[in-house]
Amino acid sequence: MTSDTWDIVPATVNSRSEKPAETGAFPTEAEPIEVELIPTDLPPGSVIRAMLRGEPVVLVGTVPTGHTAILCPKNWRTLQRWKLTRLRIVRGALYAAGEGRAVGFAAARFLLNAPSNHVIRHRNGNPFDIRLSNIVALSRGLLRQAKIEETRGAGYKNPDVRWGNRRCHAGKPLETPSARERVTKALGGQGCLERP
Repeated sequence: MTSDTWDIVPATVNSRSEKPAETGAFPTEAEPIEVELIPTDLPPGSVIRAMLRGEPVVLVGTVPTGHTAILCPKNWRTLQRWKLTRLRIVRGALYAAGEGRAVGFAAARFLLNAPSNHVIRHRNGNPFDIRLSNIVALSRGLLRQAKIEETRGAGYKNPDVRWGNRRCHAGKPLETPSARERVTKALGGQGCLERP
């Protein structure tokens, strides 16, 4: 199914010997199209290579709803290597499933290889945008400390410093950023501590 604006290729093509009947082109050979706005819905299971503001992206239609998931090419190759090419939405989160993996894995956590004591946050707030530049894993302890600092006010410093009088072993002052500063830096300048 080819149109002037979208080159839609089934996500099940895994080898070069299999050629999609609808388009006659492989996902790796198709020239990416330039898009200004991401379509909210795509046909379920469809894959589109595109350029978004000069950055290559892969747009995937989730199963069964067809909402658009945004990935960087590296993430899509990782999911293809693990045969997790079916993206679906479970309880508002994006899961990657595939051959023999009906339940699947939380896609962003899988791509970051984040441990269970870390929380996955999206810098732009879009849970369907799992480009590496948009997802970050933050430890639950860091988020808890940042929340404490936020509730106690701007001048609060953690009194439980393991270096005694805030000096390291060489006698130099210990300059560590606060938990709020570290969370803000990790989220790209957005200091949101609440879960989206």
